Amino acid sequence: MPRVLALLAVSFLTATGCASGMNRTDSPETVAAADPRIQIMGRHVAEVDGAVAFAASGVTFTVRFRGDRLTARLDDELRGGTEHNWFTVVVDGGPPVRVRTRAEQDIYVLAEGLASGEHTVVLSKATEGQNGHNRLVSVTADAILPAPPLPERRIEYIGDSITSGYGADPEPVACGDGTWYDPTHAWVAYGPRLARRLDAQWMLSSVSGMGMHRNWNTLSPVMPDVYDGVFMETSADLTPWDFDRYRPDLVVVALGTNDFSDGDGEMPREALNGDVFVDAYARFLAHVRDRYPDAPMLLVNSPVFEGEQKARLAGYLDRVMARRAAEGDTAVSTFTYAGRYVSGCDGHPGLGDHAAMADELEPTVRALTGW
Repeated sequence: MPRVLALLAVSFLTATGCASGMNRTDSPETVAAADPRIQIMGRHVAEVDGAVAFAASGVTFTVRFRGDRLTARLDDELRGGTEHNWFTVVVDGGPPVRVRTRAEQDIYVLAEGLASGEHTVVLSKATEGQNGHNRLVSVTADAILPAPPLPERRIEYIGDSITSGYGADPEPVACGDGTWYDPTHAWVAYGPRLARRLDAQWMLSSVSGMGMHRNWNTLSPVMPDVYDGVFMETSADLTPWDFDRYRPDLVVVALGTNDFSDGDGEMPREALNGDVFVDAYARFLAHVRDRYPDAPMLLVNSPVFEGEQKARLAGYLDRVMARRAAEGDTAVSTFTYAGRYVSGCDGHPGLGDHAAMADELEPTVRALTGW
């Protein structure tokens, strides 16, 4: 069984196996991350040197190789004074393990000490773009083999911190310790969890604190402002995302929690104007429909709301659905969770909550897609 070691302070982030085969070739093979033998999910862009640049939670690389060891060159650009990012490593279908990257380090041992033969390693970003952009430059093993094809089914999740998996995983850093984003773990969030259950690809188009009309504590940029970019941020050098590269069978939209928020209590904050919110939501769906003419859309209520807030957002989502139907788009439906899920850090869903959310969503997703 593979086991994973902690990040060594000086040089390596290591995932190891207990069976050690030391029969490495004298000339291991290094291939660029953009090599077609590597399978990639999520918003990304190939650079001229063959590296793959990405930022969002849940961007995932699958590498199949021969040998007892796999290393990767992974560049980590830190932003906003943060110290590190987190990634999930899965070796040969084993349990997911969160591992930490650092800006001053670029060579990581993802797996070693494995039995000689063929293996598959999955590397998936657990944290978010605002915690730093990344570049997977290359991978090295005795031989890099074509990775298994990705599932034909595809889901896109558009959301905020809940969709990104913020607060979901207090291991190895407990809530309140370390940095605010240490508990973020996209791999275990409801979206990727449900996609794996349905044998589907996932793409997380999600940003913590973001809303449809306004954000947790700011007015902009909101989701409609950043949705068209690879890195989902506004900047002078915005890199556009090519929507033809990923055509989802279903789009799940889970926004509204931050629109309702009172923020930090220090910034002036008016009560949410429902008419403005509904208008912004409906216009955004029209924008998404232009990109995906055939995909059904599921508008999901907040899993952290209860009582009046839950009912109010449900009413707004019904109004959005009705407006889109009046505009000729009848492939929009709504969903409200039966439960309330706040056992994670800072009132967000925890590990068990995300599993329960996936359970609740699954019948509706199956009905909409025929899966």
